[in-house]
Amino acid sequence: MSINQKTPMELLKLFAPEFAQNQMEEKSLIFENEKYQKLPNKYKMLIGIGVAAALGSDTCTKMWTNMAKQNGVTNDEIVEAMQVARYMKQATVNDTIANSLEILVENK
Repeated sequence: MSINQKTPMELLKLFAPEFAQNQMEEKSLIFENEKYQKLPNKYKMLIGIGVAAALGSDTCTKMWTNMAKQNGVTNDEIVEAMQVARYMKQATVNDTIANSLEILVENK
């Protein structure tokens, strides 16, 4: 991202500040509200990395990785989360193509 390029959140703030504010409030709820601390924040960051990677968002994957590093998550833990995301993405492709493969079986 170039220096002059705005982040997705900065752009959202320009056009829909209420939605940007809502997203930041949800982030605070998830990471700071004592009612929602059953999972350690470290795990939440690793989940964030995995989901962002599986959904194909380079920007979000980098953001979650930086947040995780700033909060003491190790490189090995981050790489493992990425590997789990990669595996899960492959597994969902298998599920997505199963019905089409059934067509091939029926027409064999």
